Amino acid sequence: MKRIVASVFIFAILLVGSAPAWAAPTHKPQKPKAPRPRVLSIVVTPKVLPAAGGTVRILVRDKFATTCNLSVIPKIAHFPRNFRCAAGHFVTAVKIGKNTATYGQTIRFRVFAKGTGGRSLLRTALVSQATDTGPLGATLDVNDSNGNTLAVTMTQIIDPASGIDQYTTPNPGYRFVAVEMTLANQSTSTISDDANSDTTVIGTNSQTYTADFDSVSECTNFNYGQFTILPGSPSQSGCVVFQLPNGVNVQAVQFSFLSGLLDTAQWNV
Repeated sequence: MKRIVASVFIFAILLVGSAPAWAAPTHKPQKPKAPRPRVLSIVVTPKVLPAAGGTVRILVRDKFATTCNLSVIPKIAHFPRNFRCAAGHFVTAVKIGKNTATYGQTIRFRVFAKGTGGRSLLRTALVSQATDTGPLGATLDVNDSNGNTLAVTMTQIIDPASGIDQYTTPNPGYRFVAVEMTLANQSTSTISDDANSDTTVIGTNSQTYTADFDSVSECTNFNYGQFTILPGSPSQSGCVVFQLPNGVNVQAVQFSFLSGLLDTAQWNV
């Protein structure tokens, strides 16, 4: 009897050890992970709006997404809002109202995409909107590309201004006009830029004039236009010099970082 039991036991071991390959346990293959959605680009048109506002057309291109979320800062009605973008893009138009602030503002359009692979990184496009005009002597705020705030005061217009020496003279039929301003850093970061490229003058002939770079005797041109203001440091004053045709007066002065691509403050004269 013991021999029979032992034989059966040995036979069972041999049977298990010789089991066919199809009887072995199998592992289910893992499904490939869905790719993460991406926002490839945001195109906004136009990039500059007047103080009265207007309509901005937005084209967003994406990849691996089913829906895209668009938000607007400063916040406006009906946004944030989701758009179907499974085809790789979506187009919409956003109406921006009148800017009632005393300074130009930057409107931020922010987009992120969602899909089976999760959520994309946030992308932002900027539109600059001018301000309603303020009087000469008013202090208006403008923001640089990092969101730092510079308080700008247009203190006076020297018309005509005199060249710094006998060799510094305007072109025939023109005269020097100097715009004096005071700049104060209102943020916690250093602000550095070029007042010559930031400041423009609009004449009574509706033409826009850029800086002339000549020096006048009435005031200095910062550091050849350059200024650097640390947070909490005193304000800086200086002039930007223009050449205007005889018979054309200053109608308005504008100040904006990046040559008008960001917030634009305007003073009526």
